[in-house]
Amino acid sequence: MDELDLQGGKGDESAPLPPRPPAPMLASGKVRRRWLRRINFLLGLGLMIGGLWYVTRQITLAEIGRALRQANGWYVALGTAVILLTLAVKTIRWRLLFHPPEQRPPAPAAFWAMMLGQFVNTAVPFLRIGELARVYALSRATGLSKMRALGTLLVEKTLDLVMLIFTLLILLPFVVLPDFMTERGFLLGGVATAVLVLLYLLAYQTELIIKLLRVISRRLPDFLGHRLLSWGVSGLEGLTALRSHRANLTLLAASAAIALLATLTPWAIFPAFGLPYGLKEAALINVILLVAGSIPLPTPAGLGIVEFAVMFMLRQFGLMDEALAFSYAITFHLVVDLPKLIFGALALTRTDWRANKE
Repeated sequence: MDELDLQGGKGDESAPLPPRPPAPMLASGKVRRRWLRRINFLLGLGLMIGGLWYVTRQITLAEIGRALRQANGWYVALGTAVILLTLAVKTIRWRLLFHPPEQRPPAPAAFWAMMLGQFVNTAVPFLRIGELARVYALSRATGLSKMRALGTLLVEKTLDLVMLIFTLLILLPFVVLPDFMTERGFLLGGVATAVLVLLYLLAYQTELIIKLLRVISRRLPDFLGHRLLSWGVSGLEGLTALRSHRANLTLLAASAAIALLATLTPWAIFPAFGLPYGLKEAALINVILLVAGSIPLPTPAGLGIVEFAVMFMLRQFGLMDEALAFSYAITFHLVVDLPKLIFGALALTRTDWRANKE
């Protein structure tokens, strides 16, 4: 069964909208969000000030500038090329999750929607609403159901975490990992593996799930029952690719390629600063950043957090030159996030991300 039907229709766009909440409830929600943004800003500001205070106590700006001037720009460019290739492979994988092939969104629409999502998550990481912006932009550009797109993102994020546990398993025979990395990494990977198994079961039992949703929807008010059924069917459509063995192999290959490219990025920049480290150390940096990325952080673009995590790992590798470590960390951070910010800013002009059109 390649398409899921809902009483002869498809998707969630035609369902009646639920009644608008009362004005006092909307006002209280706005006040709460305003205070969350203020707290988020203050936390981020405090972390950045604390990070700058720590850096200026340990190293001088002159030392940082000297280390940056000595960096080999060709290797920095190589790291940037790896990031650009990673973004391309991520776009390809996301399109593969829409199955069958004739229902896949155009590559430009998928790319710009993904860049918008990454831009939002980078600029406002604490709220983690980039995925919502991403599916909204794709739906506006292509007409695809938002719930279907959310279903594909659930598979995508799960595959990324499964690759994390594979990376940890590969590293364990060669290094002694800090407890917080192994504990949180295996926890995330274990949960992701369980979720992936559950998604496979849902993908192969869509008819049963739809029957259950219909039973539940009949016991709800009409507008709510129809909405639940419509969302459920559309979400199940996002899992359709899991029913194709060929698509599964392609998705696993793409996810493995993304994990490898994530390791190659810090590895490509090591020679820019004359650091004698290899793929093992690069994989460890990638793992700690993935673990840190699973925690909602209040600083825009992870400023200070990424640098601290990278410097922490470099110290574990035996690098005692704080200026050199910080210069590598900030260069690595720029290589990873600057393309996302540039493409994300362009995505703001190329996607319809507004909640209401005039």
